[in-house]
Amino acid sequence: MINKRFFFSLKELMTRPGHSIRDFLEGKRINHYNAFGLLLLLIAASYFIGEYSPLKLTDIMDENSQEFAAAMDQFTGENPRLFFMLNLLIMAITSFLLFKKSKINFAENIILNTYNLAGQTLLTMPFLVLNIFYRNKFVLLLNITVSPFITIGYCFWFYHQFFSEYGYKKRSLIFRSISSIIISTMLTGIVLSSILA
Repeated sequence: MINKRFFFSLKELMTRPGHSIRDFLEGKRINHYNAFGLLLLLIAASYFIGEYSPLKLTDIMDENSQEFAAAMDQFTGENPRLFFMLNLLIMAITSFLLFKKSKINFAENIILNTYNLAGQTLLTMPFLVLNIFYRNKFVLLLNITVSPFITIGYCFWFYHQFFSEYGYKKRSLIFRSISSIIISTMLTGIVLSSILA
């Protein structure tokens, strides 16, 4: 059910994601929408919007990459929740290990990364909508090129804000935030490659 808590959570994820979710984990939960419900609603909306796009990843790949792109399109199309949950689990493990000093337990890392993924999903939706209205390969290429930078930037912003109150020095916080993103992206790629192989 969508209510004012849903819109409050979206606003917080777009204006002060890390601080807001840290407050949430510290007990200020009354105004927030359930993390998993929010992510599932955004996944469903993304999937619904993506179904109307006439272009697929294979349309812009060279012949050598088309087989992998087709398998990736099929897997994420048939298993969108599994794809996100796999990504969530890897992100949570990575942030748990790299930010151990914060004493945020694994379950809390699952929740903070659920909100992180929800924010990333929300940020990529306008690109999905563009693919519907502008049916050319350039827009799809733009989507695939620009949206990763937006989601990486958002993830960095999220981690930096969230863990800024746990005694990390500025350099260490920046290094750990960037490392967490790089490692989780690489691990997700490795796991997906082995699933699709």
